[in-house]
Amino acid sequence: MTLRFALPDVGEGLHEAEIVRWLVGPGDRVTRDQPLVEILTDKAQVELPSPAAGTIRLVTVPEGTIVPVGTVLVEIDPIGSAVITAVPVAAAPLSAATASEDHSAPVVAIGGAGNGARPKASPSTRRHAAQLGVDLRAVHGSGPGGRILRGDVDAVTSPMSDVAADVASPPGGQGRADLAGTHTRAAAALASGTHGLSGSPGLSGPSGSSGMSEPPRPRLAPTLGQHPVGTHPLRGIRRLTAAAMTQSWSTIPHITGMDEVDATALLDARTRLRRTLTERGDSTAAAALTPLVLLAAAVARTLRRFPLVNAAVSVDGTSVTVYDEVNLGIAVATPDGLIVPVIRHADRLDLVALATAMAAAAAAARDRTIGAEALSGGTFTITNYGALGGRFATPLILPGQAGIMGFGAMRERPVVLDGTVVARRTLPVVFSADHRIIDGDLSVAFQEAVLAAVTDPLTLLLGV
Repeated sequence: MTLRFALPDVGEGLHEAEIVRWLVGPGDRVTRDQPLVEILTDKAQVELPSPAAGTIRLVTVPEGTIVPVGTVLVEIDPIGSAVITAVPVAAAPLSAATASEDHSAPVVAIGGAGNGARPKASPSTRRHAAQLGVDLRAVHGSGPGGRILRGDVDAVTSPMSDVAADVASPPGGQGRADLAGTHTRAAAALASGTHGLSGSPGLSGPSGSSGMSEPPRPRLAPTLGQHPVGTHPLRGIRRLTAAAMTQSWSTIPHITGMDEVDATALLDARTRLRRTLTERGDSTAAAALTPLVLLAAAVARTLRRFPLVNAAVSVDGTSVTVYDEVNLGIAVATPDGLIVPVIRHADRLDLVALATAMAAAAAAARDRTIGAEALSGGTFTITNYGALGGRFATPLILPGQAGIMGFGAMRERPVVLDGTVVARRTLPVVFSADHRIIDGDLSVAFQEAVLAAVTDPLTLLLGV
C-alpha cells in the first residue's frame, strides 16, 4: 500500500512551510527516519524524516514552493514489515499531475516535538545511528529534554557504554546535567573559535590568556559571497531574512550611536572567572564563559533599568508595548544564514547559566536541532559582527523590537591613559534604536550604562 506523507505541523500553530530542498527523488530507497526534505517555517529550517522504509514513488511538491500543513509532499511504497507511527491529517488536494494516482493510500504526518512515540534526535544523529545499527529507542538522551546526541549513540557502541549511559543520563532528567552533551560539544567549539556564534573569535582571545595580545584575524570561508551568475529565487532562511530586513528598514526609523571602550577589565574578569571555574572542576562552563557572555549579561541587566528600550511599536504605529520579560536574542552565523536564538529571562540568569544557555543555543542553531520555540519571543538582540573583523557597523533592528546592540572586533588600539598613549584592547559598541520611542538622550543613557558594566564587570557579580 502506498503511503502518502503530508506536511505536518512541526511547530505550535504552523500553517505553511517552504520546500527548500529535496534530499531524495523518485526511485530512491529510504530507511525509516532518513531525511526526506528540508522545509522552512516562519521560525526555523528543519529536515523531515521518513516515517517508514521503502521506495520513493513520487515527489509531489517542487522546491521553492510554499504549501499549507496537510499538503501531500511525497508518496512512498513501504517495504518489509515497517511499523509506521504517524498522526493522520487531512490532506490538501493533489496537483493535476498526481490526480490520477491511487488516492486510497493513507495520508500520514510525523508528530511534532511533543510526540513521545519517536526518540528525540536530529536527522544527522539518526543517520549516524542507522550507520552503526543502533536502535535509538534503546539510547538514553543527554541533550535538552532527553534529546539523543551523537555522543549518546557512540557511547552505546563503546565498551564503556553502560557507564557512559549512567553518567549521561542522571536521575531526574532536568537541569544543567541534561545539557551535558550539548554543552561539552558547544564548549569545545567555543574554545576553538569555530562555533559560529556571532561573537567568539573577535572577543575571546587565546584560551587562558590575559587577552592583551593581538588575536589573529578570523579566516573567512572561501565560499563566502560565491554564487553562480544569473537570476535566482530567494529561498529558505535568506528569503525570511530579506523580508525581515526590508520590513525593518522601511518601517523603523533608526537612530544609531557609536562608542569605543577600554576592554581590559572585561578581559581580566573573564580570565579570572574561567580560572576559578576550572579550579572548581567545571571546565565546560569555563570554556563557555566568553566575553560575549559578559556583554550579554550587561545588556540584559541594563534593559531592566530602561524598560522603554525593551519594548516595541505596534505595526500600525499607534501604540507601544513594554515587555515584562527580558528575552535576549543572540545572532548566530550558520551555513544556512543568520539565526537568532532567544535566551529567555536573560536578566535573571547568573553568568554560568547564561554562558551555558548561549553555548547550547549556538550549537543547536549550527546543527539545525534548534526548535521554533527557541527562535521566537525576543525583546532585544545583540550581534557581534566583530567576529568577522569589523570595527563599526549599523545593525538593523528586528521587527517587534526597539533596539539592537552590536560589538566590533576587540583589538589593541591607542588609548590615552593618565596622559600617556598606550596600547589597550578596545571594544567598539554600536546601538541602533527605534527613534519613534527612543530619543538621543535615552539612547546615550542606555549605551553608557552598558559601557559602565564593561569597564567595571565586577558589578555583574553582585546578583541578578
